[in-house]
Amino acid sequence: MVSEAKYQGKDVENIKAGVLVGKNKNQDLMVAGNAIERMYKNISEIRNFMLDEHHFPYAVFLQGSNFSTETVQVFKPDGTFVKIRCDSGAMNRIDRVTAANYCMPINQNYCKNIFIAHKNSSIMLQAASIYARCKPWEGKEMTQIMMDIAKTSIGILNQLG
Repeated sequence: MVSEAKYQGKDVENIKAGVLVGKNKNQDLMVAGNAIERMYKNISEIRNFMLDEHHFPYAVFLQGSNFSTETVQVFKPDGTFVKIRCDSGAMNRIDRVTAANYCMPINQNYCKNIFIAHKNSSIMLQAASIYARCKPWEGKEMTQIMMDIAKTSIGILNQLG
């Protein structure tokens, strides 16, 4: 079982504190950054080690406003609210990481390799299990997900005997 957690996007915290961001400190929302590229590299490196395996027990936990999976309303100290839209390309970076799981839906266990028939051969996909949301992950939640992936991994190893 391999896992990592990435945090990107402090918009919720900044809005709640009344902190304006941007070059001129006049924006409620900061355009998303690119801190997640390292994650993609890590997945590729572990995938290289696991090429001869039938499982890929890799989980990534993404949190912060750049990984929101739903639109969030955050109240400013003056009582007005700001929407953090999950469909905003300027804010959301989930699309930048889903290439690591072949653009399959997120928040699912993909420990078991996927085999695709192609002509007279088979192509094996090793997809990362990417879990994302705006609010921080609790340790207990991550532990439950990692246990599920670890159990899937052990089950696959037991089948191969």
